[in-house]
Amino acid sequence: MKIVIAPDSFKESMTAQEAAKALERGVHCYDKTIKTILCPLADGGEGTLDTLVLALQGEKVEYEVTGPLFNKIMAPIGYVDDMAIIECAKVCGLELLDETQKDPSQTTSYGLGELIVHAVEHQVSKIMICLGGSATNDGGIGMLAALGVQFLDESHHVVSYTMEGLKDICNICLDNFNQRLKDIEWIGVCDVINPLCGNNGATYIYGPQKGLSQAKLESIDQAMFQYAQKADFMFQKDYMIQPGAGAAGGLGYAMLAFLKAKLRSGFEIVSETIHLEEAILHCDKVIVGEGKLDKQTQFGKTPYGVLQIAQKYHKDVYAFAGKIEDVDVLKQLGFKSVYTITPHYMPLSIALKKGQENLEKTIFEHMEEIINEI
Repeated sequence: MKIVIAPDSFKESMTAQEAAKALERGVHCYDKTIKTILCPLADGGEGTLDTLVLALQGEKVEYEVTGPLFNKIMAPIGYVDDMAIIECAKVCGLELLDETQKDPSQTTSYGLGELIVHAVEHQVSKIMICLGGSATNDGGIGMLAALGVQFLDESHHVVSYTMEGLKDICNICLDNFNQRLKDIEWIGVCDVINPLCGNNGATYIYGPQKGLSQAKLESIDQAMFQYAQKADFMFQKDYMIQPGAGAAGGLGYAMLAFLKAKLRSGFEIVSETIHLEEAILHCDKVIVGEGKLDKQTQFGKTPYGVLQIAQKYHKDVYAFAGKIEDVDVLKQLGFKSVYTITPHYMPLSIALKKGQENLEKTIFEHMEEIINEI
């Protein structure tokens, strides 16, 4: 018996690597003779850098840069041959803030630009930026400012490099834009297809989870539109409507318009890198996992990407999650069985701390039905 174990991270509880090892322990506790192939995954958000560096046997180097609240932090770059991998969650991410600090009017992506400068000085030819989990909604102006772009108000002063600065932009000056950036191949890694503005854009869809109040959504979206309208006119192309432009509070847009990047699915890049399809081809069963499974899982989420590959080879997929909703939809999509790892009596704060323990215990309890397809 050979089982592929391919979970994503369980946010705020365990990394994809930790989840994969917990699942493996549960399987081997049931039967040590079962062969397990660990394929921890990521979709472009938190954990993508670690997953790729581990799979490609690269190295991580940390640098002191500007954090999301203009504080100094240490943030990593992954180097694999002549490619740099940067994860925006590590430098301007929600994971760096507590609940009281979530406010995109105060957060910036400036440190991401500083990391890019360090990567360029490392003389790489390709830079991959993992767009996901950002605490910002600044349209990428913070990142671009660190790269030499000047955003000026009507008095020719630089604007605030936060979401609040968007409404003040009158002119965009590229005179000091780092010329070495033009020789680099840029890849933006994301799992969303949202445009920059509108009801499905960065502000309306992702602003509230970053601390943006409902009352400010319309005005901020309008400010984002006016900024992008100026940039699109300058570049003579409609970048703001392209799929993924709304990723990471508009960082997707900044990469498309100013860096001429290609945006790619995080799941596709990671699964190709770790040869997931080949592993599934030669296995008997597939185990996936994520913090939450529901009807949204079918829209670009990692477990559904694994399921689609497994269905090509008629392999059953069993899913584990901290929280599960829409079970009927998940079964209709093709998951053989779905299991929640959180006991109904356990408070969320405790469940997050006991994630690995609960995951290991749950798969052990269900191995009989998985093996025998009960």
